[in-house]
Amino acid sequence: MNVLWLGHYPHPLRGNPNQHPVPWMTMLANGLVSSNGLGLTIMSYSSAIEQDEVFSTGGINYIYLKVPEDKWDLLTAYAQRISRLRSYLSAIERSFDLVHIHGSEQQYQVIGASLSIPKVLSVQGIVTEYYKILPARPDYRHVSWLVAGYYERKYLRSVRHFICRTHWDQSHTLRMQPNAVIHHNWEPIRAEFFEPVSVSAKTAQTLLFVGGTNRIKGIREALRAYDSLCRTLPLRFCVAGSGDKADLIQLVHSLQLSHIRAENIEHKGFLNGQKLREAYREAFCLIHPSYIDNSPNSVCEAQVAGLPVVASDVGGVSSLIDHGQTGLLTTLEPESIADAVMTLWENPNLHQAIAFNARAVARNRHDKQQIVDKTVAIYQEIMSYAN
Repeated sequence: MNVLWLGHYPHPLRGNPNQHPVPWMTMLANGLVSSNGLGLTIMSYSSAIEQDEVFSTGGINYIYLKVPEDKWDLLTAYAQRISRLRSYLSAIERSFDLVHIHGSEQQYQVIGASLSIPKVLSVQGIVTEYYKILPARPDYRHVSWLVAGYYERKYLRSVRHFICRTHWDQSHTLRMQPNAVIHHNWEPIRAEFFEPVSVSAKTAQTLLFVGGTNRIKGIREALRAYDSLCRTLPLRFCVAGSGDKADLIQLVHSLQLSHIRAENIEHKGFLNGQKLREAYREAFCLIHPSYIDNSPNSVCEAQVAGLPVVASDVGGVSSLIDHGQTGLLTTLEPESIADAVMTLWENPNLHQAIAFNARAVARNRHDKQQIVDKTVAIYQEIMSYAN
């Protein structure tokens, strides 16, 4: 079977520490070619390269096409990237048995709309829904996501087969494409997180938040909750991701949080898998008060490692967390978040049970070989539909 992937895939020869490593894609790609002898070509676009690049490494063929910077292409409603990749695809599509489109946020479903070969789209986020929770103050995303949402609504109808993970992405997929055939599959988690961590109130030093200074990930709600908690709990507030400590201190001042001291805030920046797992060792729990999410990687990784999670009950998160069993679900109110953390602090048996239960469930859910085998089975099923 010769498969073409369309998606935003990190360049394997050009590391970028500020770019998300999308491990769920890289692990699946490597698993497919190593375990099943499947032929895989990955096609993506980039404004960072000087010219088109076509090469092979690690048993995978790569095609990177140069496109204008996002801000310039946005002026054409992304017509240039769409046209470039469509033109290239028209000359090579007959070399493939199936195309797998990753996500609907960056126009890859538009690029693949005219392909005559069988295709499937893995749902990532639903940009139409994410647009609704943007801050009121206009910024670049309001225009970019508006255009992306238009393409999502229009062109998801050109796809019949979808891979979904949660109740949330499945319901929105069926809303936009009532004739969709839904295939369920999870995503693999990096091997580092399968090494269990042991945490308790006696050894914990931090309350961990991995959304950086991203407002949509709930940094304001997390800080407000910590402002209440730090009066009684001997924990520092530790952040990984975008921004820096100065940004956090400025945010504390702007939110008028009087109980948080600068020395109790730590910002670790962007962390690779091993460094993030090391941060788990110091943490009492992960808090994830996001405004919207499908199946956030940060929640899944913490569960696999055995770090208890307190998360907002939004999007598809409740498909990951059975409240009181594999984590605690909250509202976006800081009091709700703080109460959940205190519940874990005051009930060490519950803290331990959630860690144990979540680890058992998540390790099975994110087993790499099961996911690879299921992906191949989905490909074969889709091709049988076409025949």
